[in-house]
Amino acid sequence: MFIKELKLISNDKFALLLVFILPAMIMGTMYLAINEGSTIGMSNIDPTKNADAVILGLVDIDTTDTFPGQDLSANFSWYLQNSPDFIVTMYGTEQEALEALYFGQVDVYAVLSHGFEGNITNDIPTFVDIHISSTDFDSMSEVSSRFSRVVQEFRFDHGWILGEIASYNYAEFQPPGASSLTATFGVFMIVFAVFIAVSATAAQAIVGDIPLNRMLLTPATKMEALIAKILGYFIVGMLQAQFLLVLWMTLFNIDLWHQYLNLNIIMALMSISGAGLGLLISTLVQTRLQANQSFLFLLFGSTIIGTGFMDVGLLDDYFPLNMGRIMFVDMAFKNIAITEFIGDIYLILLMTLAFILISWAIFVKKTTLA
Repeated sequence: MFIKELKLISNDKFALLLVFILPAMIMGTMYLAINEGSTIGMSNIDPTKNADAVILGLVDIDTTDTFPGQDLSANFSWYLQNSPDFIVTMYGTEQEALEALYFGQVDVYAVLSHGFEGNITNDIPTFVDIHISSTDFDSMSEVSSRFSRVVQEFRFDHGWILGEIASYNYAEFQPPGASSLTATFGVFMIVFAVFIAVSATAAQAIVGDIPLNRMLLTPATKMEALIAKILGYFIVGMLQAQFLLVLWMTLFNIDLWHQYLNLNIIMALMSISGAGLGLLISTLVQTRLQANQSFLFLLFGSTIIGTGFMDVGLLDDYFPLNMGRIMFVDMAFKNIAITEFIGDIYLILLMTLAFILISWAIFVKKTTLA
């Protein structure tokens, strides 16, 4: 029965293709975006700027003259113009800059208001108004940190940081060769893809399986059928896990080969628990359409609760996807031994066993699968 399940799965070439192609597309897109974003001197507009340089409109309407020998607003404009993170276009009025932002000619514009130099000279808090389109989420997240770097350089060169504390961030618990984005998002992508892909394919395993109806007329039991299907989809999940792990570590030059066996243990847990959950869905529903709709609910629900960006309470301690993500991060980033997660491993296996037993309890009461 296990061999039969493998043959049935392998016959659906299109579904298998999607299982591998979709995560590969996401990984490839992230790779291209990161490599383009980290390239210096490759901007299409100005070859001396970073490829991801922000196009900044700058309006200097400061007329105060209180600093001897230097126009501070013009000097600060020079710092912005020479930053590799900004491509600066000067505008005479704020209305011109606003129109440029409206028509997409700039990503953001800043205004050096009247009193810029006077406030700095007299030790009065000085503000620069930065205007960003509310629909441009990338600029909203990038401009603030880049602008702060220019401000720090400007203040340092003028000796205005005496007695103040400057900070520098160091990323700890990060795999060799990885950035915080490739590491964090890559972990979620691998764990999520294996768990969800196996659940999605297994959700169609029983409902509408007409050959299984005939097979159950033989001495084969329904529990044997469930176990055969779980093992078949477990194999598919493990093949996908190898593909994603190797792709992730190779594309982003992440050196976790010494943890390869331990990471595969986590992937095995995700694969077997995903297969169990998918089978439970497949026994609960009555039609393939219901199976598809249930999977969409699982997909979006897992995206919300499994990312780690919000507190989901007990789900982090009991939902296999969340537990797998946490174990993966702790093991890969912090080098915590897998023996420290024995309790979590037992819990995921118990959850999988519960999925199987509940599926069997529902399955034995069914007289038809379609």
